[in-house]
Parts: sequence; C-alpha cells; structure tokens
Amino acid sequence: MKRRALLAGLAAAGLVATLSGCTLANAITPPIETAVYATTPDSRAAGATLPLPSFVPDDAVMIRIKENSETGDAILVFGDGAPEPIGAPCDASEADSAPALDDTWWPQSIPTDGVTCIDGWHIFVLSATQFYGWKS
Repeated sequence: MKRRALLAGLAAAGLVATLSGCTLANAITPPIETAVYATTPDSRAAGATLPLPSFVPDDAVMIRIKENSETGDAILVFGDGAPEPIGAPCDASEADSAPALDDTWWPQSIPTDGVTCIDGWHIFVLSATQFYGWKS
C-alpha cells in the first residue's frame, strides 16, 4: 500500500514538473485577450485593452478582436456601413493560410476567393458590410 502511494506521489511530482512555469500558467490562464468595441473611437479610449489594426476604418462598428499575446495570432470582425476595399490580393503562399484562433462569432468556413492581405492580416467580407480578418 505504501509503495502504491509512493508511486502515485512520484507520478504527481512528474506531472507538476512537466507542467511547470509558463506551460502551467498557460494551461490555467491562456495568454488570450479579447475586446469588444462599439466603435473605432472606443478602441482608442482609456482602458481599451487591445489596439486595432491600422486598416480598421474610423467608422467601423461592433468590433470584436481576439488575440494570443504570446504568438500574435488574432481574429477580428467589424461592420462598416460605407465599406471600401481593404488590402490587396494575397500572395499565393498565403492564400491557403488558416486562423489559429476560433470563437463563437467566427464563421465556420472561410471563402476560397476574395481574401485580401494587409500588414500580415487576411481579410474577407461575408456580407456587404461585415469584414472578418485573421493573422497567424
């Protein structure tokens, strides 16, 4: 019986050693940050937690952003009542990239055409005024 307890204790100690440091911290509290802004100016107000990419227009509304602060991976959605094209066609090597993050508001599938790139972001439009973007 004592031997079984000793083995269980050693196994637990091994697990703790394996999950020590950043790995344990990330398992308990992942380095994921999220923010929701009603408007672009709200994202610049005191207390705003995540900055928006420079391509998000000043008249954007209902902005959601999620970012992994360690890797820089991010997803974003915003509405724009007077949309203009964002970015340029993606390079062929980036065309089949996929986001590393997901969320309930993120679409289940990404269009195979119409994706543009700017500043490391991939941007697409699902409706006439709803922009989605990701960087990995």
